Amino acid sequence: MDYHVTTFLQYFKRYTRKFFSKEYQGWIKVFRFYGVISFLICSIIIGLAIYIQPFPPKTVSLAIGQEGSSYISISEKFHALFQDKGINLELIPTKGLGDGLRDLNDDASRVSASFFTAGAAAGKDYPNLVSLGSIQYAPIWIFYRGDTISTNDPFEYFSNKKIAIGPVNNVTNKLFKELYQLNEKSNPKTTGFFELPFKDAANQLLAGSLDAVFMVDNFQSETVQKLLAAKNIKIMNFPLADAYLKKLPYLQKLTIPKGSIDLENIFPSQDITILASTTNLLIEKGTHPAIQWAYLLAAKEIGSNADSFFAKPGYFPQNLDYKFALSPIAKRFYDKGVPSLFDYLPLWMASLLENIWAYILAFIALIYPAYKLITSIRMFPVEHLMNDMFINLRELDEETNTVNSKEGLEKILVTLDSYEAEIYSNWLYEKNSRFYFNLKNALAAVRRDAIARQKQF
Repeated sequence: MDYHVTTFLQYFKRYTRKFFSKEYQGWIKVFRFYGVISFLICSIIIGLAIYIQPFPPKTVSLAIGQEGSSYISISEKFHALFQDKGINLELIPTKGLGDGLRDLNDDASRVSASFFTAGAAAGKDYPNLVSLGSIQYAPIWIFYRGDTISTNDPFEYFSNKKIAIGPVNNVTNKLFKELYQLNEKSNPKTTGFFELPFKDAANQLLAGSLDAVFMVDNFQSETVQKLLAAKNIKIMNFPLADAYLKKLPYLQKLTIPKGSIDLENIFPSQDITILASTTNLLIEKGTHPAIQWAYLLAAKEIGSNADSFFAKPGYFPQNLDYKFALSPIAKRFYDKGVPSLFDYLPLWMASLLENIWAYILAFIALIYPAYKLITSIRMFPVEHLMNDMFINLRELDEETNTVNSKEGLEKILVTLDSYEAEIYSNWLYEKNSRFYFNLKNALAAVRRDAIARQKQF
């Protein structure tokens, strides 16, 4: 290594060691001077660090819905992206997204996030939950057997048929009943409604036990793909889709273009309009900011790379459902995008800085007065010592000139020795070091006068 570099490093080490040694000794003296107040300030700082929680939990849990749904594959993508960030995302299957919502709202459950279909519940009924936005479309399918059906109201048409409508309390079940009740002419014969899981319903439709299946799931779903591949199964068209959107604003209208599923066999044989909801990602309000950013960043990456039938890459995530309020972090994400901090810093650190950016700006605005205050607090003990010491030395100087005994002068010298020890033990090395030498010179002058007078006796 170059001689000059070595010399500089040695000098830097000596300077740093000396600087930190003096600072350490200085603050010990400050803490000793302020006593209980120092302890209270430290307690406040520790409490603030606990409140901010800079480090996210290592494991979080996500409810992912029933077997055979599209949520299984997308949740596995979330799991892999979380692992890349050093977080274990525990995937918890449920009988349906309704069960996931129930577990998420239960304080005793370990579930801290859940997929949920927009429109099946409202945030006012779940005040402790917030949304991170929509991560994909949730198409509403009615698969049926037989000849092509043309009707304005599919729900009225199937009111006297055997149709599976999803498990009890399931999101699909709730949406079916809400859509069904929009037409006041409908007189449901509920004996024909079968509350079955998607997989069982699809198998029974293929076997001929059911006339139709109503389900809410993504195009990539295993069960949806199985029904789309069946030659004798058709997709119900919704000619009044725009009217449904007026009644239920959380719904979307999607089109399956002619021949888009099977170009060789031209399936479907004509454009089909269907309704859709969206799949939202719900979390607890107290979810750590870094975990929220992890979900949003993962959703963005999945959305940009997804081979989606209905949405272009990069379309999701979106804020499409207003029944649940966005978390403050999600609102920043949709308003301003992903902060550049996440390109350079670890997730927890970038999240911490992003979460307290307002505090950082306020700190910068107040940094000079804060510095002055801290310096004042730090230097108060020595300034207090200096002022008191000069007053004491002035009194001793007067006493030196008036005392008329050798013993009295001896007491003055002993007092001067104690003052000198106090100066050494409590002085802080700072920009007013000249006062230190002024004080020592004053003390030495009083001592000289006392010794000189002592020799006169």
